[in-house]
Amino acid sequence: MIRVPSLPSAILFAGGLVLCASPVLAQDQTNSTKPTGLWLTTDFPAVTERIGEKPTLPLTLTNAGEPPQRVTISLDGLPKGWSGEVTGDGKPIGAAMVDTDAKQRLELKLTEPKGAKPGTYDFTINAHPAGGAALTLPVSITLAAAAPDKVKIEPKLPALRGTPRSSFDYSLSISNDSPNEATYNLLAQTPPGFVATFKEEYGSQELTSMPIKAGETKTVKLSVKPPKDVKAGLYPVTVAASNGDVHGQARLAMDITGQPNVTLSGPGGRLSGSAEAGKEQTFNFTVGNTGTAPAAAVTLSANTPSGWKASFEPKTLDGLSPDDEKQVVLHLTPSDKAIAGDYMVSLDANGQGTSDSEQFRVTVTTSTLWGAGGLAIIAAAVVVLGFSVNRYGRR
Repeated sequence: MIRVPSLPSAILFAGGLVLCASPVLAQDQTNSTKPTGLWLTTDFPAVTERIGEKPTLPLTLTNAGEPPQRVTISLDGLPKGWSGEVTGDGKPIGAAMVDTDAKQRLELKLTEPKGAKPGTYDFTINAHPAGGAALTLPVSITLAAAAPDKVKIEPKLPALRGTPRSSFDYSLSISNDSPNEATYNLLAQTPPGFVATFKEEYGSQELTSMPIKAGETKTVKLSVKPPKDVKAGLYPVTVAASNGDVHGQARLAMDITGQPNVTLSGPGGRLSGSAEAGKEQTFNFTVGNTGTAPAAAVTLSANTPSGWKASFEPKTLDGLSPDDEKQVVLHLTPSDKAIAGDYMVSLDANGQGTSDSEQFRVTVTTSTLWGAGGLAIIAAAVVVLGFSVNRYGRR
């Protein structure tokens, strides 16, 4: 509603005469006829919204050439059960102050009642300046059928890479894009042997379901653990949130690069053997790879007691494929000063990203010549002792 002062026809006529006589005066006369007053407007006085979306209308209160005005804002004819709130600077207001040649930006927030039906609803926004006539702004809101309930899952990183010993942790945002709160069951479909668990975003509590308010988004963590013997490759995982009526899902990927696992086993599967002091003895060992990726540059070494000698043949294996085995020979020479007994030898197999260590027990025996020599010495000592007793014992 615009309030514009009227001009006498005589003045308008005179102005027309002046317009012909003087351009400067004509310009002044044109400026003096600019409309003045108060306006209450909105960009779109007839809008359509879906049920449950809470319509909002931007309002503009304009003062053109009038003194500063205090204007009270009210609603008239609002449908039964509806509620409306006018805000300025984000705060609820009942009136606004608008200066000369200035504007106030306001907003009307509407809420329809629960169970509102589709249709067109009319009402009026009123602006009452102090001591002046009311301004009215007719508005029509058309409610369309509510959008179907929907739940959406968005992974922060949909594809992760790791080894069979890694834990694949996905961050998932679950959004309830519906007008009602709902509880969603959390589901994960993985390849056989994989273990999947849902947990709180910043906690260790395992989850099987989660309540989410209308329009709200929550974040959960999905941890997937592959079996240790899984082969290298790309594995799909499907995650879903469902409450029976609504179902949302997202596809994830696990890029498993594989992990070598070197093993070292002794002769016949045993980790013990025997050797003679001072003599070289050979033992056959098996180096295997029970992992899911090739083992490269596997070196073999032995840590022996002092004075012993040990070496592998070959000392290095260029590579071992998964489930592959190769034979190596351990050359072991106990010290010639070693006494009979059991000794421990540490054996190591080291590859890139993998290793294995075993303790090999060696039973050392001494030469029979040493035993015979010792017996001879003992016998000679007994003879000398007996001779001495017979010769000098009666003195």
